[in-house]
Amino acid sequence: MTGAGRSPALTVTGYAIWAATGPDGPSCVAAMRAGVSGAAEANLWDSTAGAPLNACRVQAHQWWEGASFLPALLAPVIEDCRAAIEALPGGPRGAEVPVLLAVAPPDRPGRPEALERILRDGLAERLETPLPPGSIVLPAGRCALPQLFARAADLASPLAIVAGAESFLRQAIVEAYNRRGRLLSAVNSSGFIAGEAAAALIVARGRRPGLVLTGMGLGFEPSRDGGDKDSPVTGEGLTDAMRAALTAAGMPFHDINVLLSDQNGEHFKFKEHALALMRLDRVPPEGRSRRPRGHVEHWNVVETIGEVGAALMPAAMGWAWEAGRSGWLPGRVIFTAGEDDGRRAAVVGEWQDE
Repeated sequence: MTGAGRSPALTVTGYAIWAATGPDGPSCVAAMRAGVSGAAEANLWDSTAGAPLNACRVQAHQWWEGASFLPALLAPVIEDCRAAIEALPGGPRGAEVPVLLAVAPPDRPGRPEALERILRDGLAERLETPLPPGSIVLPAGRCALPQLFARAADLASPLAIVAGAESFLRQAIVEAYNRRGRLLSAVNSSGFIAGEAAAALIVARGRRPGLVLTGMGLGFEPSRDGGDKDSPVTGEGLTDAMRAALTAAGMPFHDINVLLSDQNGEHFKFKEHALALMRLDRVPPEGRSRRPRGHVEHWNVVETIGEVGAALMPAAMGWAWEAGRSGWLPGRVIFTAGEDDGRRAAVVGEWQDE
């Protein structure tokens, strides 16, 4: 889909989140809206300072690290979505709805080769049944959602659970990003705080009450994860992804009121968004902004739950869904994210009451 857009004809009708700021969606969204950070001192070591790192860790009944924790992280949000589906009048059994999972890409530091199998087997054990037919595990990280939405739109099932989970809370992972100068540390202010989270969305085919997904697109950034003097940040991939999503949605950028992105403290992500917005944002024909505040509002997910990789876009959409249901989503919204290999993704949505 790179360079081209698609209108998925899907609606987000519910969500669930488990992150450092709470074990359920509403509590996490309340923290996001208030700007309350879930970061606290963790048993991860900052070798540049000889001191513990801050991190955003979920409050589990016990702590462990690695891929074996991800099924435990995912199972509660999937169960929440299944319960919401079964509460629908005439709805299907929650265990029959396909589960489309986003996980870390193959090049993520510390990622085991058998991650997909570990997740499938672990979820089958915790949910006491294998994932239903049509379910997939996609190793595409932050940029997985457009592909998973395309899959959901083509399923025989009218409903799907689209979820993502990732944890950066391993010493090997934080050391790898520290060596690259990408982790927030004692000697680096342009970096992210490691986090872990799981987030899931209930998506239904067609337009119905909820967060209607009207367009999505992908792009590729030549500088990948920040570039260097020989490959500077261009913002081309993000611009292409956003333009494709907007074209598929049939709207110009000046009709977008809210941006939810993966900006996590790394300067190159801010630079990419600045370049993309300069290329896309224009004054409407009437010569004045149509936005309630006169500018695009930026709602920052990472600020409260840390860098959570594959869980980031589902969590951002959960925030927008809760805002729409509660009546404080100020119009149309665009979600953006990028992966370290240069892939960029964008999804456009709008709230529909009836």
